[in-house]
Amino acid sequence: MPLQTDPDKQLSGNVLIAEDNEINRFVMKKLLNKWGMTSDFAENGEIAIEKIKNARYDVVFMDIQMPILDGIKATRIIRGMNNGEFKDLPIIALTATVANQQIEEIIDSGMNDYISKPFVPAELFAKLGSILDKEL
Repeated sequence: MPLQTDPDKQLSGNVLIAEDNEINRFVMKKLLNKWGMTSDFAENGEIAIEKIKNARYDVVFMDIQMPILDGIKATRIIRGMNNGEFKDLPIIALTATVANQQIEEIIDSGMNDYISKPFVPAELFAKLGSILDKEL
C-alpha cells in the first residue's frame, strides 16, 4: 500500500500526545481530529505512563523535553512495563533539536521514529499513515 501523504484523507485510531506545550497540543489535536483520529494528552512523562497503563493507544507522540519525567526516560519505562506488553506500541519522538547524538538517544530509548518541531502536517500524516497501515 502506498505511503499516505494526503492530509485530506481520513485515518482512524487513538493517539496519545505527551507534550508540555499547550499550543503544540492544540495544533496536533486539531490536525488529528481533521484526519478522523481521537487524541488524549499528557503534560509530562509520568502522566503519559499512567495513561498508557489505563487506555489503549495506537500511537504515542512523545516530546523529548518535558518537566517531571522526560520523553526518553518515560519511553524506557513504558517499554519495560507489564513484562513487555507495550514493546510494540509505536512511540514517535517530538523534538525541536535534531542532532545525531539525540537521534541515537531517541532510538536507543526504544522510540520508533522522530518528527521535528515545528512539524509539517503532511509529514505528520505520512508517519501516522505508515504506522497505522503496519498495524492492520
